[in-house]
Amino acid sequence: MEGYWQSNMSVQNIWPTNIWVMNKYEKIYKELRKQFSDEEIVERYVFPDDLSEQERKEIEDEFRKLRLKTLKERTEKQRLLSELMRMKLLVKDYLERSHFEEEFSFPNQLEQYIRILGRSKKDFAGEIGLHPTKLSRLLTGRENPNVELAYRLEKHCGNIIPAIYWWKLHAKKLEEEIKTDEETRRVEREKVKNDLQFRA
Repeated sequence: MEGYWQSNMSVQNIWPTNIWVMNKYEKIYKELRKQFSDEEIVERYVFPDDLSEQERKEIEDEFRKLRLKTLKERTEKQRLLSELMRMKLLVKDYLERSHFEEEFSFPNQLEQYIRILGRSKKDFAGEIGLHPTKLSRLLTGRENPNVELAYRLEKHCGNIIPAIYWWKLHAKKLEEEIKTDEETRRVEREKVKNDLQFRA
């Protein structure tokens, strides 16, 4: 994500020193919103060093008005697309990291997806062909997802979040359990007979 800012545009060049040119950058802002949330844009936007406090405040106020205007003009479909793209980018970034994070467990991300949709759990279960009880068990971690469910979720979100992403969210937790569940490892090892022995 950082590469996008460095290779495609200079952040300092985006933000004008005069209010009257702010509208010139509305198109740029709308393009950025297709890939980034407002929070991500704000985190990366930098003022030129030579601005006075008054000029900074005026630009901040103008930018805030522009954000509100854009948000009001968004259709529900645009809002949904924006939120799903943001979710996809966050999941992609997480999957590239080596460690497991509970926030990105399959149940938590599935619940986040349902929240973005604004659906009831019962309605959502019907839309993906699950019994509400099964969905409840998935959301509480009492039941694990299968590949078939990953395919259904991929279809349901319009292919924005691929099935492999949904599956890897689950697989990452399994990897963590294999690394850390010494008790189960001990119990299962005791069931093995005539195991191969090799000298180091």
